[in-house]
Amino acid sequence: MATDNKELYLSGPPLVIATLAVALASFMNILDTTIAIVALPTISGNLGATASQGSWIITIYSVCLAVVLPLSGWITRRFGEVRVFCVAIFMFSLASWLCAIATNFNELLLFRALQGFTGGLLLPLSQSLLLRMYPPEKHGLALGIWAITSAVAPVMGPILGGYITDNFGWPWIFLINVPVGIFSVYFCWKILRSIESEIHREPVDFIGLVLLMVGVICFQLVLDRGHELDWLASNQIRVMLVVSVLFFFLFLAWEWGEPHPVVDLSLFAHRNFVLGSLLISVIYICFILATVLTPIWLQTIQGYTATWAGLVMAPFGILPLLLMPVIGQRLRLWDARPTITFGIVIFVIAFYLHAQTSVDSTAGYIAFCRFLMGSAMPFAWMPLMLLALVGLPAEKMTSATGLFNFLRMLASSLGTAAGVTLWDDRTIHHRNHLVENLSADSPQYRQAMELLVQRLQDPQAAMAALDAAVGAQARTLALDDIFYLSAAVILPLAFFAWLLPAHAANKETSA
Repeated sequence: MATDNKELYLSGPPLVIATLAVALASFMNILDTTIAIVALPTISGNLGATASQGSWIITIYSVCLAVVLPLSGWITRRFGEVRVFCVAIFMFSLASWLCAIATNFNELLLFRALQGFTGGLLLPLSQSLLLRMYPPEKHGLALGIWAITSAVAPVMGPILGGYITDNFGWPWIFLINVPVGIFSVYFCWKILRSIESEIHREPVDFIGLVLLMVGVICFQLVLDRGHELDWLASNQIRVMLVVSVLFFFLFLAWEWGEPHPVVDLSLFAHRNFVLGSLLISVIYICFILATVLTPIWLQTIQGYTATWAGLVMAPFGILPLLLMPVIGQRLRLWDARPTITFGIVIFVIAFYLHAQTSVDSTAGYIAFCRFLMGSAMPFAWMPLMLLALVGLPAEKMTSATGLFNFLRMLASSLGTAAGVTLWDDRTIHHRNHLVENLSADSPQYRQAMELLVQRLQDPQAAMAALDAAVGAQARTLALDDIFYLSAAVILPLAFFAWLLPAHAANKETSA
C-alpha cells in the first residue's frame, strides 16, 4: 500500500493516541538501556552472579540492540513497517515479563538478549512511523516528540531504576514495561495498520547479514568489555577488534555489489545525512559521558544514594520536554543553522561550568549544570536530526532512521568506553601530582595531618582519611578534565553546522 498520499495522514484523536502509543514504545525501549544500571548489584546478588558477570546484563542488551538497528530497513521492506513494529512491541513486553520472572542469571541474560533484538526495531521504526503519520510540514513536530524520548529516557532510567529497586524490588524495573507495551501494541495495530507500508519480497542477502552481525557483535563487545579487560593488553580484545575490522571491510566490499543489500549504503551519498549523523554522534558521545560519569561521581565521591543522584541529574530533561516539539514545528519557518550554533554554544558553556566542579560543589550547582546542558538539546539536537533527513526519498526513511540510530548507538558505546578509561587514566595522573605535593616535609601535609589527628585522635585513621581525600580530589579533577575536553570537542561543530541546508523542508518526502 502506498503511504505518501495526503489522505493517509492521520488527524484528530487517532493521531493523538497513535502518537502517544508510538512515543511510549520508544521511551520504554530507550529507558531500558539505563534503568538496570543502578540495579546491577542487587540483581547480581539475588541471582548469585559476580559483579563482573552482572555487567553482562547491560552488555548483552547493547550488543543485540546494535546488531538489529542497521537491519531495520531491510526487515520492514520484507514484512511491513506497522506489522514489524507491533510484533516488536509485543516481543519486547514479553521479554520484559520473562526478565522479571527469571530464576537464574543465564535465563535473565537470554531474555535481555531478546529485549535487545526487539528493541533494535522499536527505535528506528518509532521515528519513521511518526514521520509517516504527520504531513511533511509537521515533520519537525513529529521528530520533536520522538527526540523527547531519546533525550529524557536515558536520564529518567537511573532515577526510576534506583527508586523502584529500593522500594519495590528489581523485577519491577522490567514489569513496568508490560502495561505500556499492551497499550502501545493495541492502539498501534488498531490505528496504524491503515498506513501499512508496501511489502517487497526481496532475496535474502545471507552473506551480508552474517558479515554485519559478526562485525557488529565483536566491535560492540570490544567497547563494552575493553575497559574491564585492559583493552589491547587482552588477547580476547585484540582478537575481537581484528575480527570486527576485517568483517566490516568484507561487509562493505560485499554490499557495494549486492543488488539487494541488507543495509542501504547509498544513504552515505547524501551529504546532509552523513554530516548530520556525524555531528549528532559527536554531541551524543559528550552527552553520554556526562550522563554516565556524573551519577557515578555523585555516588562514589559525594556519597549520594542512587535515587538522589538520579534526582540531581533530572533537571536535564525539563526544557527538552517543553521545547523540542515547539522548536521542531517552527524550524521550517527559519534558518536552522543559527539555532544549531546557539545550541552548541550553550553546550560549551554547560560543559565549561561542569568542569568547575569540586568536591565541595553542591547538589544545586550540579543540577544547574545539568539544566543548562538540557537547555541546549532542543536548539542543537532537534534541528540536526531534522536536517540529517532532508532530501531523502520517503522509501529510504526507515533505512535512514535505522542507520542513524545505529551510528548514535555506536557513539554511545564509544563515549562510555573512552570516558571510563580516560577518567581512570586522568585520576592516576592527578593523584600522582597531588601526592608529589604532599611530601612529609611540605607545610600542607603537616597542617592537614595535624587537623586530622586532632579530629580523629588516631594517626592511622588520619592517614587513611587523607588518602581518601586525595583520591576524591584526583577523581574530581579527572572528571573536570573530561568536561573541558567535551567543551573543546563540541565547539568546532558550530562551524560545520553551516555546511547543512538552511531549512528543514524536505522536497523529496513532501512530493
